[in-house]
Amino acid sequence: MLVDSDMFTGTACSRMPTELLLEIFMLLTPYQRTLHACVLTSRRWNHVATPVLWKRPQFSRLSSVELFAASLLTAHRLISPHGERTSPYVRLIETLAFSSLPEPDRNNPHLATLLDTIVNCMAVVSMPTCDASAWDGTQTSALALKRSRSLSRNDDATRPHSAAALPLPEGTEPELSDKHAARSSSGSELLAPQTVDDTQLHYAALSAPVAEMSASAPCYEPSSHSVPAYTSTLRQLDLRFCKGVRNYSLQRLAPKLASLTVLNLAGGLRTDITIAKLAQHMFQLRRISLAWTSNLTDFGVSELVQRCKSVECLDLTYCTQIEDTAMFAIAHNLRNLCALSVAYCAGVTDIGVREVVSACPQLCVLNVAKCLRVTDRMRKSLEQQRIVAQCDSFEPFSIYNFAKKQQAVFPKPS
Repeated sequence: MLVDSDMFTGTACSRMPTELLLEIFMLLTPYQRTLHACVLTSRRWNHVATPVLWKRPQFSRLSSVELFAASLLTAHRLISPHGERTSPYVRLIETLAFSSLPEPDRNNPHLATLLDTIVNCMAVVSMPTCDASAWDGTQTSALALKRSRSLSRNDDATRPHSAAALPLPEGTEPELSDKHAARSSSGSELLAPQTVDDTQLHYAALSAPVAEMSASAPCYEPSSHSVPAYTSTLRQLDLRFCKGVRNYSLQRLAPKLASLTVLNLAGGLRTDITIAKLAQHMFQLRRISLAWTSNLTDFGVSELVQRCKSVECLDLTYCTQIEDTAMFAIAHNLRNLCALSVAYCAGVTDIGVREVVSACPQLCVLNVAKCLRVTDRMRKSLEQQRIVAQCDSFEPFSIYNFAKKQQAVFPKPS
């Protein structure tokens, strides 16, 4: 076979369409060394292959994660000495997957430290949000009145633990009244108690009318009491069976993971508190897997679906403590749900399945494999409604792929 020698010249490579180069480089994503060699071939290839190389870095062992974190940290310190992210490579990262690491590396606690370093280098401080402890005058006065009314029922001397029965230091009530009068006249200070114990709240509410307290409260300045909000280009995080990343590490990183749309926490021994903490920030979440999480209960699922209402795919395979309470919470909050797996959940019954099916019009997959309390009659009913009742859910988000195929064959009405 004769091969034209011009195809291997620089001119032939420069004439290759960019779209074709991009498709080739996308196929080389699992082969990082080859893709890195393509980056060093020419300037044009570097321009096309660099985003592909950094979009989804591949890690085969923990040492490669250490090298990756060290490179990001070095670039972050050299290029942005004041803590602002300006490195162009950090902005290209969209997916972090650690499930391909060997089991000893996935269970190594050092993985949590490396993840913390990577996420911190990627996070950028955006507009601050108000802290829960920095209340304005209206919220403080309303809380004070509510607390004072509840405390007024505890004035019985036989209740030594009641805050109303505690002796007050001399001059407590006049001091609060004087402070309130000064703030009402000037209107330049924030009306909020420095401590929120029951005694001060009780007497602060009695020292002045609530209407005057609300009227004298100035505008809140977020610069003094604020919690920073973070943005990041990270969209997908895979921590499947990564037990080295402890629950407290995820809770600490929760504000900096707010941009995630796909999260895989299968088999990581996650708790209800961890899921609730993550759900407070991940309003953009579309797909989440909590499979093989035996500690998860109905409370954790309810907290998740009440805050992350845009979830389309939810994997609860082998969450053995899940019951119909979680199914009702899913039905009432996830209107865009298209794929749900509760396989091996013995607490799920026909009642919960029927509620989800009736409340989620886009549902295409409801995996109830090995659900002993789901009857054959219900399974046949699902098949009649063209809802897949049993499928392989061992691959990550395989139920989502089944749902997309089902929607292509039998489109759901919008």
